[in-house]
Amino acid sequence: LVVAFYFVSGVCLLNLLVAQFVHTYSIMSGDMVGLARLKRGAKVVEALEVATCARWDGFVRSLHLDLPARFCEGDIGMPGAVEVMESASQEATNIEIIRRYGGTTSPDAVWPEEESSSTDDIRERLLKIEAVMLKVADRLDTSRRGATGKSSAQAFSTSCLGSEGSCATSADSRRG
Repeated sequence: LVVAFYFVSGVCLLNLLVAQFVHTYSIMSGDMVGLARLKRGAKVVEALEVATCARWDGFVRSLHLDLPARFCEGDIGMPGAVEVMESASQEATNIEIIRRYGGTTSPDAVWPEEESSSTDDIRERLLKIEAVMLKVADRLDTSRRGATGKSSAQAFSTSCLGSEGSCATSADSRRG
């Protein structure tokens, strides 16, 4: 009984020590990031003190901040940005989060009304859910086949959606 107490207390104290180390590391790493930014800022200030006004003006002109930035072919953005090219696979996304509208980039221009396509979104979601359900049913019941030779997913699709329903036949044709 005493040995079990020593063992449990040792594990608890060791966990406490590890927790303290992790907390201390997170605080110190935050301080190190802040210190690195301060040192980088000091280097920039030192470089600006040495630069002449003509050299600084030439640098600002070389950035072309008065020209609109190009997001992609035919998509012109607002002025005051620096265009940086990056690999498309670096930040892979499936959903485009930038809403693009044709026309001027003037802040005074009125934004167009958004189209409401909630019924299309719901229909697409339901079709995706149906496809996932059919895949899950196929995976769960690949070894068990009914007397008709249909898989359980086909039987589920027919029983839940109706034998003459268009959804069952379209789902089966999409899978096959």
